[in-house]
Amino acid sequence: MFLDHVTFAVHDLDEIVLQIEGALGSEFEVPTRTIPGITGRVIALNGTFLEVMAVSDPEQAGLSPFGKKFVQYLDERGSGIFSATLCTRDLAGLQENLPETVKNCGPISTWVPQPDGSKIQFSSLFFGQYHLMPWVIEYHSELPDVAIDMRLRSATIQVSDLTPAVGRYRTVYGIPESRVQLTGGAARLELENSFLELKEADPEGLSTVEIEAPGRIIRLAFDNNSVEFAELSIP
Repeated sequence: MFLDHVTFAVHDLDEIVLQIEGALGSEFEVPTRTIPGITGRVIALNGTFLEVMAVSDPEQAGLSPFGKKFVQYLDERGSGIFSATLCTRDLAGLQENLPETVKNCGPISTWVPQPDGSKIQFSSLFFGQYHLMPWVIEYHSELPDVAIDMRLRSATIQVSDLTPAVGRYRTVYGIPESRVQLTGGAARLELENSFLELKEADPEGLSTVEIEAPGRIIRLAFDNNSVEFAELSIP
Protein backbone atom coordinates (compact mmCIF):
# COMPACT_ATOMS: atom_id res chain seq x y z
CA MET A 1 0.00 0.00 0.00
CA PHE A 2 1.27 3.45 -0.87
CA LEU A 3 0.22 7.10 -0.95
CA ASP A 4 -1.47 7.43 -4.35
CA HIS A 5 -2.75 11.00 -4.45
CA VAL A 6 -3.78 14.00 -2.41
CA THR A 7 -6.72 16.30 -3.16
CA PHE A 8 -6.72 20.04 -2.43
CA ALA A 9 -10.04 21.86 -1.97
CA VAL A 10 -9.69 25.48 -3.10
CA HIS A 11 -11.77 28.56 -3.80
CA ASP A 12 -9.62 29.84 -6.68
CA LEU A 13 -8.63 26.94 -8.93
CA ASP A 14 -6.60 28.94 -11.44
CA GLU A 15 -4.56 30.78 -8.80
CA ILE A 16 -3.61 27.65 -6.84
CA VAL A 17 -2.72 25.80 -10.06
CA LEU A 18 -0.36 28.64 -11.03
CA GLN A 19 1.28 28.58 -7.58
CA ILE A 20 1.91 24.84 -7.68
CA GLU A 21 3.11 24.84 -11.29
CA GLY A 22 5.60 27.55 -10.41
CA ALA A 23 6.94 25.64 -7.41
CA LEU A 24 7.17 22.23 -9.12
CA GLY A 25 8.10 23.34 -12.63
CA SER A 26 5.49 21.04 -14.15
CA GLU A 27 2.07 21.60 -15.71
CA PHE A 28 -1.41 20.44 -14.74
CA GLU A 29 -3.64 18.57 -17.16
CA VAL A 30 -6.74 20.20 -18.65
CA PRO A 31 -9.73 20.76 -16.31
CA THR A 32 -12.19 17.88 -15.84
CA ARG A 33 -15.62 17.57 -14.21
CA THR A 34 -15.82 13.95 -13.08
CA ILE A 35 -17.95 14.99 -10.07
CA PRO A 36 -21.08 17.10 -10.75
CA GLY A 37 -20.57 20.73 -9.76
CA ILE A 38 -16.84 20.36 -9.10
CA THR A 39 -13.98 21.18 -11.46
CA GLY A 40 -10.62 19.51 -10.97
CA ARG A 41 -7.12 19.54 -12.41
CA VAL A 42 -4.39 16.95 -11.94
CA ILE A 43 -0.61 17.17 -12.01
CA ALA A 44 0.92 13.76 -12.62
CA LEU A 45 3.99 12.70 -10.68
CA ASN A 46 5.96 9.46 -10.86
CA GLY A 47 3.32 6.85 -9.96
CA THR A 48 1.37 9.40 -7.87
CA PHE A 49 -0.44 12.69 -8.45
CA LEU A 50 -1.80 15.89 -6.96
CA GLU A 51 -5.40 16.93 -7.55
CA VAL A 52 -6.80 20.44 -7.11
CA MET A 53 -10.58 20.87 -7.07
CA ALA A 54 -12.99 23.79 -6.76
CA VAL A 55 -16.76 24.18 -6.72
CA SER A 56 -18.09 25.34 -10.10
CA ASP A 57 -21.82 24.82 -9.38
CA PRO A 58 -22.81 24.65 -5.67
CA GLU A 59 -26.29 23.31 -6.42
CA GLN A 60 -24.95 20.45 -8.54
CA ALA A 61 -22.16 19.74 -6.04
CA GLY A 62 -24.73 19.27 -3.29
CA LEU A 63 -26.35 16.35 -5.13
CA SER A 64 -23.60 13.82 -4.25
CA PRO A 65 -22.21 12.75 -0.86
CA PHE A 66 -18.68 13.68 -1.96
CA GLY A 67 -19.85 17.07 -3.23
CA LYS A 68 -21.69 17.84 0.01
CA LYS A 69 -18.58 17.04 2.08
CA PHE A 70 -16.43 19.08 -0.29
CA VAL A 71 -18.64 22.17 -0.07
CA GLN A 72 -18.89 21.80 3.71
CA TYR A 73 -15.10 21.58 4.02
CA LEU A 74 -14.58 24.79 2.03
CA ASP A 75 -17.30 26.64 3.95
CA GLU A 76 -15.88 25.65 7.34
CA ARG A 77 -12.13 25.60 6.71
CA GLY A 78 -11.40 27.50 3.53
CA SER A 79 -8.85 26.21 1.01
CA GLY A 80 -6.85 23.27 2.31
CA ILE A 81 -5.89 19.62 1.96
CA PHE A 82 -9.24 17.87 1.63
CA SER A 83 -8.22 14.22 1.41
CA ALA A 84 -5.48 11.67 0.89
CA THR A 85 -5.88 8.39 -0.96
CA LEU A 86 -3.92 5.18 -0.55
CA CYS A 87 -3.56 2.49 -3.20
CA THR A 88 -3.64 -1.25 -2.61
CA ARG A 89 -3.38 -4.26 -4.90
CA ASP A 90 -6.01 -6.19 -2.90
CA LEU A 91 -8.96 -4.01 -1.89
CA ALA A 92 -11.22 -7.02 -1.28
CA GLY A 93 -8.67 -8.55 1.08
CA LEU A 94 -8.32 -5.29 2.99
CA GLN A 95 -12.09 -5.06 3.44
CA GLU A 96 -12.41 -8.70 4.49
CA ASN A 97 -9.86 -8.16 7.28
CA LEU A 98 -11.64 -5.14 8.75
CA PRO A 99 -13.24 -5.68 12.16
CA GLU A 100 -17.02 -5.30 12.27
CA THR A 101 -16.57 -2.16 14.34
CA VAL A 102 -14.91 -0.31 11.42
CA LYS A 103 -17.58 1.42 9.36
CA ASN A 104 -16.81 1.55 5.65
CA CYS A 105 -18.54 2.26 2.37
CA GLY A 106 -17.74 0.42 -0.84
CA PRO A 107 -16.10 -0.78 -2.83
CA ILE A 108 -17.47 1.68 -5.38
CA SER A 109 -16.31 1.16 -8.95
CA THR A 110 -15.88 4.10 -11.32
CA TRP A 111 -13.57 5.55 -13.95
CA VAL A 112 -11.94 8.83 -14.93
CA PRO A 113 -11.25 10.03 -18.48
CA GLN A 114 -7.72 10.67 -19.76
CA PRO A 115 -6.57 13.38 -22.20
CA ASP A 116 -6.09 10.75 -24.92
CA GLY A 117 -9.69 9.55 -24.60
CA SER A 118 -8.92 6.38 -22.62
CA LYS A 119 -10.34 5.58 -19.19
CA ILE A 120 -8.72 4.60 -15.90
CA GLN A 121 -10.96 2.23 -13.97
CA PHE A 122 -10.70 1.75 -10.21
CA SER A 123 -12.62 0.80 -7.07
CA SER A 124 -12.73 2.84 -3.84
CA LEU A 125 -13.33 2.07 -0.18
CA PHE A 126 -14.27 4.92 2.19
CA PHE A 127 -14.02 5.29 5.96
CA GLY A 128 -16.07 8.36 6.83
CA GLN A 129 -14.42 11.76 7.32
CA TYR A 130 -12.33 12.42 4.21
CA HIS A 131 -9.93 14.85 5.92
CA LEU A 132 -9.11 12.37 8.71
CA MET A 133 -9.21 8.87 7.21
CA PRO A 134 -7.63 8.36 3.77
CA TRP A 135 -9.74 6.25 1.48
CA VAL A 136 -8.22 3.31 -0.38
CA ILE A 137 -8.40 2.49 -4.09
CA GLU A 138 -7.41 -0.38 -6.36
CA TYR A 139 -6.76 0.29 -10.04
CA HIS A 140 -8.16 -2.02 -12.70
CA SER A 141 -6.43 -0.31 -15.64
CA GLU A 142 -2.82 0.23 -16.60
CA LEU A 143 -1.67 3.70 -15.60
CA PRO A 144 0.11 5.91 -18.14
CA ASP A 145 3.87 6.35 -17.82
CA VAL A 146 4.93 9.77 -16.55
CA ALA A 147 8.42 11.10 -17.26
CA ILE A 148 8.54 13.30 -14.15
CA ASP A 149 11.12 12.57 -11.47
CA MET A 150 8.91 13.58 -8.53
CA ARG A 151 6.63 11.57 -6.27
CA LEU A 152 4.43 11.99 -3.23
CA ARG A 153 6.54 11.29 -0.15
CA SER A 154 4.19 11.85 2.77
CA ALA A 155 1.01 13.38 4.18
CA THR A 156 0.64 14.71 7.73
CA ILE A 157 -2.69 14.34 9.51
CA GLN A 158 -3.39 16.21 12.74
CA VAL A 159 -5.36 14.23 15.33
CA SER A 160 -6.79 15.11 18.75
CA ASP A 161 -5.41 12.05 20.56
CA LEU A 162 -2.38 10.28 19.09
CA THR A 163 -2.49 6.86 20.77
CA PRO A 164 -6.01 5.80 19.73
CA ALA A 165 -5.46 7.34 16.29
CA VAL A 166 -2.39 5.17 15.71
CA GLY A 167 -4.37 2.09 16.74
CA ARG A 168 -7.25 3.02 14.44
CA TYR A 169 -4.96 3.57 11.44
CA ARG A 170 -3.10 0.32 12.05
CA THR A 171 -6.40 -1.58 12.23
CA VAL A 172 -8.00 0.01 9.17
CA TYR A 173 -5.00 -0.03 6.85
CA GLY A 174 -3.33 -3.23 8.09
CA ILE A 175 -0.09 -1.54 9.15
CA PRO A 176 2.06 -3.80 11.38
CA GLU A 177 3.54 -2.43 14.61
CA SER A 178 7.05 -2.83 13.16
CA ARG A 179 6.25 -0.10 10.60
CA VAL A 180 5.21 2.49 13.19
CA GLN A 181 7.75 4.94 14.63
CA LEU A 182 6.72 7.07 17.63
CA THR A 183 8.57 10.34 18.26
CA GLY A 184 7.17 12.73 20.86
CA GLY A 185 3.71 13.88 19.81
CA ALA A 186 3.84 12.24 16.39
CA ALA A 187 3.83 8.82 14.75
CA ARG A 188 5.24 7.81 11.37
CA LEU A 189 3.39 4.99 9.61
CA GLU A 190 5.58 3.50 6.90
CA LEU A 191 3.96 2.57 3.59
CA GLU A 192 5.50 1.50 0.28
CA ASN A 193 7.88 4.32 -0.81
CA SER A 194 5.86 6.80 1.27
CA PHE A 195 4.50 7.34 4.76
CA LEU A 196 1.71 8.93 6.79
CA GLU A 197 2.53 11.09 9.78
CA LEU A 198 0.00 11.42 12.58
CA LYS A 199 0.55 14.50 14.72
CA GLU A 200 -1.28 15.47 17.90
CA ALA A 201 -2.48 19.01 17.13
CA ASP A 202 -5.52 21.14 16.32
CA PRO A 203 -7.45 21.43 14.11
CA GLU A 204 -7.88 17.81 13.11
CA GLY A 205 -7.25 16.93 9.49
CA LEU A 206 -4.59 16.93 6.80
CA SER A 207 -2.06 19.72 7.31
CA THR A 208 0.96 19.17 5.02
CA VAL A 209 2.06 17.17 1.98
CA GLU A 210 5.62 16.42 0.93
CA ILE A 211 6.86 15.78 -2.61
CA GLU A 212 10.27 14.24 -3.20
CA ALA A 213 12.24 15.59 -6.16
CA PRO A 214 15.90 15.03 -7.14
CA GLY A 215 18.00 16.32 -4.24
CA ARG A 216 15.16 18.02 -2.37
CA ILE A 217 11.82 17.69 -0.65
CA ILE A 218 9.03 20.22 -1.26
CA ARG A 219 6.54 20.67 1.57
CA LEU A 220 3.10 22.12 0.78
CA ALA A 221 0.65 23.58 3.29
CA PHE A 222 -2.20 26.09 3.18
CA ASP A 223 -2.44 29.44 4.95
CA ASN A 224 -5.16 32.05 4.33
CA ASN A 225 -6.39 30.23 1.19
CA SER A 226 -2.92 30.27 -0.37
CA VAL A 227 -0.34 27.51 -0.74
CA GLU A 228 2.91 27.83 1.21
CA PHE A 229 6.02 26.01 0.01
CA ALA A 230 9.09 25.01 1.98
CA GLU A 231 12.15 23.32 0.45
CA LEU A 232 13.91 20.74 2.60
CA SER A 233 17.01 18.62 2.15
CA ILE A 234 16.61 14.84 1.84
CA PRO A 235 17.51 13.20 5.18
